[in-house]
Amino acid sequence: MCPDFERVERIVQNMVDKTEKVGLNRSILHREMLRSNQIRDEETGRDVPSEERMIKRFRRSAAGYDEQLPSDIRTPETLRMTLNYLLDNVVEGEGRLATVHKFVWDRTRGIRNDFSIQQVTREEDVRIAIDCFERIARFHILSLHQLSNPENLVSEHFDAHQEREQLNNTLLSLMYYYDDHRGRQSFQNEAEFRAYCIIFELQSQQPDLEDRMQSWPLELLKDPRTGTAFKLYAAAGNTLYDQGPLKPQAAFDIAQGNAAGFWNLLKSKRVTYLMACVAEIYFGQVRFMALQSLWKSTKRAPASMQARLQDWSVEELTKLLGFDDEEQASEFCGEYDLGFKLNDAGEQYLDFTSQPEMALDSKSKPRIPRTLKTISLMLFRIIHAKQTGLLIRNRRGEAISQNTCCRDQRCWGCTGHPRGTDRRTAGDWR
Repeated sequence: MCPDFERVERIVQNMVDKTEKVGLNRSILHREMLRSNQIRDEETGRDVPSEERMIKRFRRSAAGYDEQLPSDIRTPETLRMTLNYLLDNVVEGEGRLATVHKFVWDRTRGIRNDFSIQQVTREEDVRIAIDCFERIARFHILSLHQLSNPENLVSEHFDAHQEREQLNNTLLSLMYYYDDHRGRQSFQNEAEFRAYCIIFELQSQQPDLEDRMQSWPLELLKDPRTGTAFKLYAAAGNTLYDQGPLKPQAAFDIAQGNAAGFWNLLKSKRVTYLMACVAEIYFGQVRFMALQSLWKSTKRAPASMQARLQDWSVEELTKLLGFDDEEQASEFCGEYDLGFKLNDAGEQYLDFTSQPEMALDSKSKPRIPRTLKTISLMLFRIIHAKQTGLLIRNRRGEAISQNTCCRDQRCWGCTGHPRGTDRRTAGDWR
């Protein structure tokens, strides 16, 4: 899993991750050092590098680094075995996801880099590459959902922007594999990942998805998952501002700005767990668009009418913005300096005279953690998985979903396959 020279280099430079170490009394190195009397028995409490656990790290091209030797590039089969180890032994190990995420993030990036250098063309190698990229994409999607919740972090740092960037790169490479080898191979999970790509382009600055979809095969366009993803895409589309790619920019033709429809569709069984996780990235933008539309439409009315308007209670705002409770909705509105008043029944309603501006400040960033606002949606996905018999219990008694993939017992599930869903994502990992 790691070239000889890199293993020696990183051990000498003390650049070995703690995931690549073992207790001294369990290592091969320990036994060798005992034979040569280089250590004392009382020193066996330390962790030392384990060469059998070391995995080639990602190294970007830069001055001072030589090009990789052909012997340092891992074969497709080795890359698949490495990914199996990362997902089955490291992610599913005893540690929390937050503690091993940075290590797995870097090593999966190295796996993708080795595939990119080789430019595999053999049919079997292409199948392996696609399988690996699909599983890596699922890992990034789940990391975005799990680690965006501060409750899953202790002292670790999680950069959602970098995670989205790597997810985008993974999906882009995967689409190239699908397109370049169409007609020579069949891709069982393509519709699943095309659906993720559609949702991933919600609120895109250049909404040209419709044009690109014209080149997709008919069976993909008719697939229920891509159809559902496109409905989410249209419902969350931006109707407030003109967009590209052409200039002068124009309104987004299919955009609906339908926040209520967006939330209702997310709650339906047509949206899988991972599709909901991808859509969650844009919850904040969908909520802002909904609140902005309400605010601008009401502020066009005379001031006297604005003062009398009491229709938008906190309860109605909670439904419109897709929150779990009224406190979250009030806090979200408060981040934009919007106030509330009490009506005769003692219920709070949005005060449209609390701010004179005709439009809300789009640069304001609500500080509400993203995943704390989506408990009910994600819980619905877990409940549905339980009802359909997709959940089992791991060795720590935590809910994970049943592996029903038809191809590989270690493929990290097949959410695109009619029988299954991702086997490590329907419950909280740690």
